[in-house]
Order: sequence, then structure tokens, then C-alpha cells
Amino acid sequence: MNVYESLKTILIDELKISAELVTPEASLEDIECDSLTLVELSLLLERDLGVDIEDHELKEVPDLAAMGRLLEGRLAGAGA
Repeated sequence: MNVYESLKTILIDELKISAELVTPEASLEDIECDSLTLVELSLLLERDLGVDIEDHELKEVPDLAAMGRLLEGRLAGAGA
């Protein structure tokens, strides 16, 4: 499973965001992700993927595809 698919699974299964809303081009606003949800997402990403990322970093991405790329970069950097 790629990083975006893992992110999608966390959003749908853990955070209970509607699967119809979770698309690569969806913004955080589109999926109704508030600041508390972002904190929870950052904790879940660390738990499930081993990615240390702050909620304010997640807030800066324009869409879920960009978030997936950010996470991939963090994973690649952690493996180096």
C-alpha cells in the first residue's frame, strides 16, 4: 500500500471521514478537517506510519495528494 492509500485509510477508518470526500484533490476544508482533527491525524500518522509530523505542517498542504507526497518525503528521509 502506498503512502496516499495509507493516509486515505486513516482518514476514513480512524477519523470517520466520508469515503466520498477523500480524493487526491480534496482540501482539508473539503473533508471538513478542523484543528482538533489535524492533531489527531498527526498522532495517527506517527503511530501507523512512523512519520513525525506536526499538525501545522499538515495544515499548509493544498490537498490530500500533496499531503501524501509530504509524508512520502518524510518516510524517505527517515530511511536515509
